[in-house]
Amino acid sequence: MKRITILILALLSVTAMAQRTGVREEVLADWNKCSGLDCVYDLSPKASTPTPCGYEAFYISHYGRHGSRYAYTAKAYTVFFKLLKKGREQDNLTPYGKDLLERLTPFMENVRYKVGDLTPLGWEQHQQIARTMVRSFPAAFRKGSMVDACSSASIRSIISMSSCCAALSRLAPKATVYEHQGILDIQATRPNEGENPFKYKGPEHVFPYPETSEEFFLRRFPGYRDVLARVFKDPDAALGSSSPYRTFFYLYMLIAGMNSIPQEERVDLSDLVTREEYAVLWECDNYERFREYQPYRTPCSSIVDDMVAKADAVLASGGRGAHLRFGHDHVAMALFMIMDIDGFDQAPANADDLVYYFHTFRSPMATNIQMVFYRPRCGKGDVLVKLLLNGEEVRLGRLEPFKGPYYRWDDVRTYLKERVGLFVSPTQ
Repeated sequence: MKRITILILALLSVTAMAQRTGVREEVLADWNKCSGLDCVYDLSPKASTPTPCGYEAFYISHYGRHGSRYAYTAKAYTVFFKLLKKGREQDNLTPYGKDLLERLTPFMENVRYKVGDLTPLGWEQHQQIARTMVRSFPAAFRKGSMVDACSSASIRSIISMSSCCAALSRLAPKATVYEHQGILDIQATRPNEGENPFKYKGPEHVFPYPETSEEFFLRRFPGYRDVLARVFKDPDAALGSSSPYRTFFYLYMLIAGMNSIPQEERVDLSDLVTREEYAVLWECDNYERFREYQPYRTPCSSIVDDMVAKADAVLASGGRGAHLRFGHDHVAMALFMIMDIDGFDQAPANADDLVYYFHTFRSPMATNIQMVFYRPRCGKGDVLVKLLLNGEEVRLGRLEPFKGPYYRWDDVRTYLKERVGLFVSPTQ
């Protein structure tokens, strides 16, 4: 009971540092951010605080999401399309609805065998991320460096890993790059998978809000019929017994997923919803993902343990290089919460205020967390760590940094072990 109480208190704590104001306006102004988990990675240069005097980056511990892909489930394509075909059979389509069906028919034929596949953009994202790593931290990829990469069993994750490693091998030819995938990699890549035989156990999970995702959707988006009325003469007849929430869950995914597929294959659906409606759909999806991903903090804590153990092994050996792990958004966002990156593990009292703390658009396609390790060139002094999220410097909860974005590794190690202790049973 004591551990459950600690977990609840940690979950409900809110700090001014964590809150990000103006999020609704930010999302409304940016269609890409409004696409949430289907947001396309921002490859533009990021600001970087100068390295402390006398230090060099020698090691990177990384977790990355696969790159841009086609929808991970066929339902993103089929649910709304079936309603359109049913509307045609029942003479229930508006002129716009008929045009939409005509545009989506060849699209559906094109994507039917590509569900979940990495797109060319997804490949290029990891090529660029590799280039940025080598350019930003060249000492980590010098002669004698060891780069070890592993992936979840997902093909799109494996190919993302291969893209990154191919670029690293080309850009840092003196480093040894090794990539692998197997069941023994599961604790470092996708530990929340149902069949994981090593899965961590933890205290009872408590969701902080009483509303289901469907109830939240109906309260926040009571005008969903306005969207359907653009397509169907009789929106209620079009839905029939279908759940409005599930219909819009997949419709949002259909619209957002157009960001990632080749330009010549896309269908412009921006006229189906207004910017305001799309922003509300993002907020509803954001709430659903918070509900879905919170329980993953327990199994995904094994990745944090893996990061600590492998970093300590590199430090003990005096080596340099990187450990790269490739997986999925639900794992990455669980890590955001476990590590409390920029206050991600905060839950305000009012569910409508969740948007100020938890943001799916911060886990775009190819999202990555990088712990960059620095040691003094003279061999004396503390090992320092800087945390990057998608190339941007971020904070570790309330942990006090050494200077700017740089933390002492001894402090980070202690902090991460304490955070894992909130979500994992001590018998692990």
